[in-house]
Amino acid sequence: MSERTGQCLCGAVTFTAHGEVKEADACHCSMCRRQGGGGPYFAVQFKGGVTLDKTDTLAWYRGSDHGERGFCTACGASIAWRLQSQPESMGVSLGALDDTSGITLDSHIFTDSAPDYYTVPSDAPHKTEAQVIQEFMERMEKAAQKEADNS
Repeated sequence: MSERTGQCLCGAVTFTAHGEVKEADACHCSMCRRQGGGGPYFAVQFKGGVTLDKTDTLAWYRGSDHGERGFCTACGASIAWRLQSQPESMGVSLGALDDTSGITLDSHIFTDSAPDYYTVPSDAPHKTEAQVIQEFMERMEKAAQKEADNS
């Protein structure tokens, strides 16, 4: 299994990502733009998950009823995003990885929320908020059905 390491700007929060890339996205929603100072939030999920190794200065901010964002309280760097209902399945900040070689974006999400001051690149498919939510709900239904079938 391949691993990648990462950390915040000051090194007080570290993590290890396990396995191959599951998905890499650039989110253009207003919350992600506020978090990052105006541009999209680049997140990547790994098939084997992520282990938080050093977390003394890691804090989680609940930005909505569904999601929370992890950041370093010492340097302010963004570390991760996760659903409150699935904390083990987090996307880490692409910029926090020590090595990003070979990672390409799978999609730009919440593109209907992108501001007028920049153009969303055409390097990956675009998905609106409605499309993202529909895909998420379909995945949740399949997971629930699979769990019911295994019971």
